Amino acid sequence: MARQGSFTKASEILYVSQSTISKLIKNLEIELGVSLFHRAPKKIILTDAGVLLFDKAIIILETLNSINTELYNLAGTPRGHLKIGIPPMVQTLFSKAIAEFNALYPQITIDLSEDGSRKVEQQIHEGTLDVGIVVLPTRKTVELETVPFLKEPLMLIVHANHPLANKTIVDMTELKEESFVLYRDDFALRDHILDKCTEIGFTPKIVCETAQWDFIVDIVTSKLAIAFLPQSLCAKLNLNLISYIPLKNEIKPWHLAIAWKKNTYLSYATRAWLEYAFK
Repeated sequence: MARQGSFTKASEILYVSQSTISKLIKNLEIELGVSLFHRAPKKIILTDAGVLLFDKAIIILETLNSINTELYNLAGTPRGHLKIGIPPMVQTLFSKAIAEFNALYPQITIDLSEDGSRKVEQQIHEGTLDVGIVVLPTRKTVELETVPFLKEPLMLIVHANHPLANKTIVDMTELKEESFVLYRDDFALRDHILDKCTEIGFTPKIVCETAQWDFIVDIVTSKLAIAFLPQSLCAKLNLNLISYIPLKNEIKPWHLAIAWKKNTYLSYATRAWLEYAFK
């Protein structure tokens, strides 16, 4: 109507009767309590209120069209922001995956945070992370969906000159008098190690706690303590300085899983990551 300046022309373009258009405009004027059109003999023109409403209507229509376009693009090419939490030891396995995902989805930005598995669990539960890598079993099994992808044993690591260094297997009872360097209390592996010590019947002497596995290695290299590492990380050690030995009394394994919150909306970015991870 505003663009055509005529009920007749507007009805022809919209394929509705003049009376229908007239009734719709009248109802709108009644609802708003203002006149939107000045009806001249041969032409209708917008009032000041009509101009204001017309300008706002154009913005609304453009926004709706833009939303439709962006949703279509989003569905076709995922974009957005993805918050991922990983334990520090996983970073050695993760860098290649992040690079590949970024190449596939350059419009998705990634916020990567390093924390112990227990903290990653909590942040997924609270919604501050979209997805994360956790160590199984989790504490929040009811709230999290998990898909395992790696399982390997923990190995004892000692200095190459340590009395246990040349053994082919070590019983945990032989470690009662040793000093331990352990992971912080937000790490699942810490719980697993302490649980096994309790099961064996002793409380370990902890001389240091850290979040970084390379610092653990430094402490062992300095002959200050013994420690435990997943088998794959032991392959990165300098065997001239450190020995790694399997355990007779096995600690719960380093069992990694991708985790996300159950029964919640997953963004396009999160779904893209999960599709990539599970392909």
